[in-house]
Amino acid sequence: MKRIVSTLWLVACVGVLTGCADADLDQLAQTLEDIKRSPGGEPPTITVSLPESQPLAYLYSEGRSPFLPPEAIAQGNVSRDDGALAPDQQRTPEPLERFSLQELRLVGTMQMGNRQVAMIASPDGNVTSVQEGNYMGTDYGRIAGISGQAIRVTERVFTQREGWQERQVTLSINEERTVNPSVEPSVEPSMEPSFEP
Repeated sequence: MKRIVSTLWLVACVGVLTGCADADLDQLAQTLEDIKRSPGGEPPTITVSLPESQPLAYLYSEGRSPFLPPEAIAQGNVSRDDGALAPDQQRTPEPLERFSLQELRLVGTMQMGNRQVAMIASPDGNVTSVQEGNYMGTDYGRIAGISGQAIRVTERVFTQREGWQERQVTLSINEERTVNPSVEPSVEPSMEPSFEP
């Protein structure tokens, strides 16, 4: 008798649970069918307008690098007056040394006797003739060579860690400037470096 009561009790519980489950499943199936039948749309596109920004020049290239640990800075702290490459501070500056190389433009070259001469336009509207050995630019740039379409300038740049270093810059008639990256350039963002092997 206990067995029959237990079996009936089990059947009744299963029946009650099955009845409840069927109602919930039917409702779920109906909701899924409604969702499948409804037309799907494109997700909304969200556009965010960002303010226009201008590139900024890094003005502190002469100072200490914030990426070096203090120990490296203490070991590599070099005086601006030291080194074989330190520029001659007693030399009288030439007229084109008032302008950065980014402001100067090579407008032509010509042969005068046995030497090449380059014509440089400055922002003040003047055109100045220069030859090998003349100085130009704000980084103690000395003209190292003049070819038919370009001039090669050797600049001297000071870094706290390495002292005075030389950097080669080429100015071409077609406005292209190339920088030899032997030293981190302290130039405006408008100059695009060209890495030479």
